[in-house]
Amino acid sequence: MNPILRSVGSLQISIDPRMELLTTIQLLANYPIIDRNLSYSKDIMKYFKSFSSQEAVIMTDSLFQKYGFSYDAPVSVMLYLSQPPELEQKITFTDYMIRRSGGGDNLEQYRKSIKQFAEISDFETFWNSKISLYNQILDLTIAEIGAIDLVKTLENYFNETQESYNITISPSFAGGFGPRIPGNDGKLNIYGCLSTTDIKDDIPYLTEKGLRNYIWHEWGHSFVNPLTEKYNDRVESTNKLYDPIEKIMSKYAYKNWSTCVNEHIIRAIHVRLLELHLGSQKAKIMLDDELGLHYIYIEPLIEKLKDFEKQRDKKGVAFSEFYPELLNVFDSLLEIKYWKHIDVNFKGPILKVLREDQQAFIYPTQDSNTESLKIIQDYVMKLFNMSHFVNGLLLADTTALKTDLSDYGIRAFGTIESNLFLKHYAHLFPFKIENETIYADKEYTDPNIRLYSCLPNPYNSETGMLVCTALSNNVYQNPVTVSWDIDYILFLDSENVLNKGFYKKDGKWEF
Repeated sequence: MNPILRSVGSLQISIDPRMELLTTIQLLANYPIIDRNLSYSKDIMKYFKSFSSQEAVIMTDSLFQKYGFSYDAPVSVMLYLSQPPELEQKITFTDYMIRRSGGGDNLEQYRKSIKQFAEISDFETFWNSKISLYNQILDLTIAEIGAIDLVKTLENYFNETQESYNITISPSFAGGFGPRIPGNDGKLNIYGCLSTTDIKDDIPYLTEKGLRNYIWHEWGHSFVNPLTEKYNDRVESTNKLYDPIEKIMSKYAYKNWSTCVNEHIIRAIHVRLLELHLGSQKAKIMLDDELGLHYIYIEPLIEKLKDFEKQRDKKGVAFSEFYPELLNVFDSLLEIKYWKHIDVNFKGPILKVLREDQQAFIYPTQDSNTESLKIIQDYVMKLFNMSHFVNGLLLADTTALKTDLSDYGIRAFGTIESNLFLKHYAHLFPFKIENETIYADKEYTDPNIRLYSCLPNPYNSETGMLVCTALSNNVYQNPVTVSWDIDYILFLDSENVLNKGFYKKDGKWEF
């Protein structure tokens, strides 16, 4: 079997049999980091249902439960193997892979079990039956790529190159992973193993924005992380900067200071790339987003990167040469205890709530119209079931009022009167709803109007809450697709947005 492959400049975009084989096994297992709701995923589970007791499926569960073998680790392992049906090991597994799997013997047995699964299940027949779909996915993705050469802009920014750049799309992935395989002369073959981000005519595909964000962020790690390792002693000398953000960063799986240094630097570079290529407004939105996610040291790094850009353009300085100057920034931040001067309270936008790794969905229980109440309850339950939150909560309003939700992003649905949670905290909202009217920037009386608004979590001002309210509970049956890089939106449906924007937040949220 061979990948379905396209080239766009130096960017290789493919759908790879190894990844589809891996996700097939993960879908059959109890593996949680996978999208089971996609039509394609349901086809896989139906087709391979009778093979769910195979050793590869059982090992997927046991390695996850015992060693946390998940996220990037199994994906990386597959890239070190040849294509099915052989699946021979081509490259020596790294210490990282061995550690994540609980030992080299586990990895070898897992490889054998995957090979066996492919043979017994006749995976090749399934793959061949989906080649038309795979080509459609790639066609839609290629059509999304805009005028910006994403790889070239990345190389030009760092003034350095890598050996190859590879995007592998796997529709059933939940998120994306960025393995790196050593190449020649110290360069890397870098990968983006990505889920799709949109669907058109039941064909999933990767949007330009999803591709851009991934290349500019995840592939930035290939330029930055090796330098952080090289200067490890200097990095660790400022590890007290980790203490103020340890709790929140641990939630993002960034459990040590060096990973936080990488994330801060890469996110700062991403902001600069947006500024340089897409304008200051998009850069500001991202910067505000990152500050809300507690990347509190990002602004001084951005200023220092502007110095790098000048030196790069005038003297040809490469990023690897300039990197120690960024470490000097952390030195100065530690000296002045910079974290004491940062406001980390939630400031929006809605997207920030949607990105919280732990979320609580709150549905209403009080409405004399039982039919409309069921509509909103079913709507919330559907949204919850479509989500991929390992630690998500689905709560009735009465239960939510008795639950500590300080570590959660909150999504509360229903009218102010029907959802007792919303009613309890309504006095905190910058809008008011009464007499069949929404009082926001102006008065709105259309009975079909909906208002979505983010606000600080009433339990914890550092996290956010999304209020999804309306004049009636019976308007929620239709899903809505809009951009969430805003604080509030008043709309009838995706095509009829009445108003949207950002609140003033000088001490008080207001229109």
